[in-house]
Amino acid sequence: MRSRTRKSGALLALALTALAIPAAAIPAAAQIVPPSKNDGQTSYYAYNQNLSISDAMNAFNGGDMRAAFNDFSQLAANGDAKAQFYLAYMLDHGLYGAPNIYAAYSWYQKSAEQDYLPAMTYMGYLNSVGHGTPRDEKTAAQWYTKAAQMGSADAQEALGTMLRDGVGYAQNYELATQWFQQAAMQDNARAQADLAQMYLAGHGVQKNTAAALYWYKYAARQNDVYALTALGYMYANGIGVQKDLARALSYYHAAAERGHIPAELKLAHMYARGEGDPAKNAADAALWYFKAARQGSAEARVRLASYYEHGYGLPQDASAAIKWYQKAMDENHYMPALMALARIYLQGKIVPQNLQESVRLYTACAAAGMPECQFQLGFFYKNGQGVNKDLVQAYMWLDLAAQGLPDGKQKSAAVVARIETANAMSQSQLDQARQDASSWQASGPNAINW
Repeated sequence: MRSRTRKSGALLALALTALAIPAAAIPAAAQIVPPSKNDGQTSYYAYNQNLSISDAMNAFNGGDMRAAFNDFSQLAANGDAKAQFYLAYMLDHGLYGAPNIYAAYSWYQKSAEQDYLPAMTYMGYLNSVGHGTPRDEKTAAQWYTKAAQMGSADAQEALGTMLRDGVGYAQNYELATQWFQQAAMQDNARAQADLAQMYLAGHGVQKNTAAALYWYKYAARQNDVYALTALGYMYANGIGVQKDLARALSYYHAAAERGHIPAELKLAHMYARGEGDPAKNAADAALWYFKAARQGSAEARVRLASYYEHGYGLPQDASAAIKWYQKAMDENHYMPALMALARIYLQGKIVPQNLQESVRLYTACAAAGMPECQFQLGFFYKNGQGVNKDLVQAYMWLDLAAQGLPDGKQKSAAVVARIETANAMSQSQLDQARQDASSWQASGPNAINW
């Protein structure tokens, strides 16, 4: 349901909330690196024997990055775990000079090895994504486990995710649920949403939609976008609750306002169908498709392109349609976008017909195993449209399409066209075409060179 990338990013965001980042201007400075045990160097400035961690934190929270960096450097070199963590954080995020993620990692590790809980949790994150160190899921799991056992809710949630997804450890729904439960009881919103998902799916616990609803609502009170979106889905479909489209819309809208792409898409879909709010229409749907498209959603880009293509909710605009289809194809490698462009260049309705470009695109998606494209490509070769007429190629693609298409008009058309093509071929041509089709099936689809 949710990707590991999202989980890693969410964990980092959660960890950052524990740090007060001043908005003061930050001067440039040379970076400090972890001191060698042999060089006797502890800092690059005068030693202050009376310095305390409170002094360093006051400078940091007051926006004096130069003083904070110097203070944390001295305290870190003298073994203060909290100072080591904050020094690592400043190095990591370039709060005094250019970022140095490798030096930061070393200081995070020094702090974590003294059982400083935020640093231990960070070590799990850094190893899980390969930040300042090679990616190492097993090491990440070890740090998360240690921090979770010491009570870190963020680490408990992250560890539950790894166990749920079988990353770093063997997949274990029951143990994952236990860690989600512990973090949820500490009011960790993401863990509450994760626990709700486990109840909804019946993973690690007996399926219980009432319990799922309970935990989703707890997470939603903290504006967790995944919980808000899940509640929208439950109310939209009457899962564990009475179906209520207006309420579903309100949950989707709350998550969409926070930039959550799945909620933006759900909201747009409802507006497009005229559900939940009679005052909303296709123009409102287009707005949310645009917001999701701008964030990189392939589906939203294709939907938005379709709206421009057909003038639905937006003025018809061929160049905008092509632009968004092209983005979804080039940046997202999204097959529906490739197929839409192939169709547009074939039809020649909103742009001049370009059979050569249409053939190129249909060839790419046909070779990738799309039976709809194989069907059209077969007709190109059968009729010599955009390519030289080639009955062997025509039969091969029509045969593959006839085998791959679901029952319906298009499959029937492919079968009829295959028969017509076979009747126009010699036996040797037919044998060659059938051999080519068998060879293609044996080798499997080709990757598209986007």
